[in-house]
Amino acid sequence: MPAYAASGLAKHDRADFAQEYLRRNAAYRAAWRASHRDLAGHEALAEARRWGLIRLFDPDRAVRAAPAIWRADCASQIVPLVAAPARFSGAAPLPGISATAEFAVAGMRHLVFDIAGTRHRFEVREADRGALAILLPPLGNALATAACDAARRMLAGLRMAETVRVMRPSALQRQRLALLLRVLDASLGGATNRAIGTQIVYPWLAGTDAIAWKATSERRRVQRLVDEAHGLAASAYRDMLIG
Repeated sequence: MPAYAASGLAKHDRADFAQEYLRRNAAYRAAWRASHRDLAGHEALAEARRWGLIRLFDPDRAVRAAPAIWRADCASQIVPLVAAPARFSGAAPLPGISATAEFAVAGMRHLVFDIAGTRHRFEVREADRGALAILLPPLGNALATAACDAARRMLAGLRMAETVRVMRPSALQRQRLALLLRVLDASLGGATNRAIGTQIVYPWLAGTDAIAWKATSERRRVQRLVDEAHGLAASAYRDMLIG
């Protein structure tokens, strides 16, 4: 299982955290092994769609180094780009740097750029390599709106701090998601709930024996955390993708 590293989560946006949980899913890891790395094959593309992805990603690679490419209908942070109309003043080309991740299929290019510590995720027609315009999302989706505004500001060379804040979990959410990752890794590694509780969640209870542990209210909370962590890896990771 991937090792937990607190230092590696500081720049994670919501989609990165979703990937952290999915990469710990045993069924997903089996699907990756069965793909034989033929990411453009029909079966691999169909399998990727099942998980909310455009293509399968290597679960053993670090999320910041190898971001997942999510489907736009599953992830609000995907910004759709189209060829700009003639004389459209707000048009701009793609950044003149290498993409962190890129995949082309069915006439579409799917790209992830890392710029100033922020992930920008684009879906663009493969033939459209000139000036591009952003297709704005429907009203009411704060995460999609923030992603589009961050892209607009990045292309225009403006500050992105406020919009990026929406794209990332809050400090409290990040703390909880990081804790749940630790709980999940320990559980997948075979640790008992008591070990998880006394070594990770409530380290001040270290040394509590099995009989005393059963009588604590903390035992029930640890069970809930274990269940929640496994639920995030199984399917609830999708909730982070839509805001």
